[in-house]
Amino acid sequence: MYKGIGKLISAAVLTICLPVAAGASEAEEVNNSCSRPVTGVYSIEIGGKNVLATYLSPLHYKGTSVGLSGAWSKAMPFNPESVIMHFNAYTAFDDMLNPAQTARMIALSGSFNWGMSWRKMIPWQLQLTAGGSVGIDGGAYWLTRNGNNPVQAMASVNIAARASLARPFKIGKLDLLVRDEVSLPSLSVFFSPEYGESYYEIYLGNHKGLVHPGWWGNNFRIDNLFSVTFDFGRTAAMVGYRFKADTQWANNLNTQIMTHSFVIGVIPGGIGLKPKPKRIPSETIYSLY
Repeated sequence: MYKGIGKLISAAVLTICLPVAAGASEAEEVNNSCSRPVTGVYSIEIGGKNVLATYLSPLHYKGTSVGLSGAWSKAMPFNPESVIMHFNAYTAFDDMLNPAQTARMIALSGSFNWGMSWRKMIPWQLQLTAGGSVGIDGGAYWLTRNGNNPVQAMASVNIAARASLARPFKIGKLDLLVRDEVSLPSLSVFFSPEYGESYYEIYLGNHKGLVHPGWWGNNFRIDNLFSVTFDFGRTAAMVGYRFKADTQWANNLNTQIMTHSFVIGVIPGGIGLKPKPKRIPSETIYSLY
């Protein structure tokens, strides 16, 4: 009798547990069917810089700029084919001289931004992305021979529109991606002192007129990167040209900062153009293309 009851209990347990185990296996298979790796681009940027900062001097200062940048992107889990998330960080050191080469200006600047973009495949193998980001940036420009107001500080919080266009090519066995990406800060809040106002006055409590709403008319900025990425499979290399323009007009102060840089970077893990052997049934969705 007890043996019969034991057999009935065992059958009931198996009846309940087998569907649960099957469901767990199916869920695990679904989770393993789509991989969304983070694509990181680590770059060094070297180029020229032209700065007009009338808070410091009415002259243009020209020189070299050396920067480090990182860009990370990933397909989103709720719609990996169409939505990507991106984060960018940038820092640069600049060394410049006036036209007569009798005075030096040095600068340190940085920026961070985060955003999301929607992407769409269009004819001719082109991938179009469009979206936005929020970011902060700032820096300090130091005129080494000016004893009155030797430093101009800059700071901004902005909302930017972003877009890119990319297309893959193949030269022999070499896979490459040609891509152009532009970021256009459109609404911002930025810092600017009054004309001739020293930072000591600000320290003493004169805070009037320091914060300004920004738009294209008084704080036009653009960051454009044209790049070619060579995908070798386990890694990729990127070369490109970046143009950055940061302009600001407030309190009768005119600031114009133009940067032209040669960019070279590395992408661990590649960008997915070169086919890889599949060890398990899965799909890998990359964020650059």
